[in-house]
Amino acid sequence: MNITHDEQEDRWEKEHKNPKVLLQMDSKDVSSGVEKFFHWLIDNSNKLPADLKGIEMCCGKGRSVIWLAEQGIETIGIDFSPSAINEANKRAKEAGVDAKTQFIVQDATLPYPIDKNSLDFVIDCFGSTDIESAAGRKAALDNLLYVLKPGGYLMLYLLSTDDTFHKEMIKTNPGPDVGSFIHPVNGKYEKAFTEEEVKEFYRQLDLMILERVPKKAIFFGKEYDCNHIWAVFQKPLTVL
Repeated sequence: MNITHDEQEDRWEKEHKNPKVLLQMDSKDVSSGVEKFFHWLIDNSNKLPADLKGIEMCCGKGRSVIWLAEQGIETIGIDFSPSAINEANKRAKEAGVDAKTQFIVQDATLPYPIDKNSLDFVIDCFGSTDIESAAGRKAALDNLLYVLKPGGYLMLYLLSTDDTFHKEMIKTNPGPDVGSFIHPVNGKYEKAFTEEEVKEFYRQLDLMILERVPKKAIFFGKEYDCNHIWAVFQKPLTVL
């Protein structure tokens, strides 16, 4: 089944307006993958939180951006859903970190209104999972690399083809490309990845660390085993 970018955007906007299926996206709790990256970044960048600035693409309602701001890191969040960004701004103000956050209604596949080589890190926390074409995912990566400083870090957190629920969905509700599926309730595109795909797609970057994050997740009242891919890449000091 094929799906257009406009259709994917519309389905996300409806989900953000009225959360029914992806309730974790409505949560105020930081993503475990982003929290893991924070500790890795502080240990490996030799910088204090106040000296860092980054961005999360497909930030949703800002749960991880707000948490990073609470740790002292100035962070930008972008998402193509106006409803999500409106709520993110509201939550940042309520948390008292609106001075350290900036939320922008922005399609991840289109150029960002942000200076080149200006950010210390970029975050793709299940963002690429929800971009419905290989060309779109490549455009999103190019945009992240444009704003990332040479020597800066890209954090990646993705669905895996080893996740039992997603393996089931790929079989019963296949999407337009390998490893993808169409969600049976909201019709949203999702893609799971293999480690080999990740290493190939990000081959222009230096792989710093790649791990699996085993966890349990509930879908449709049933518990499934997940084995998400978590990785950190570094942008080379030489021009890409």
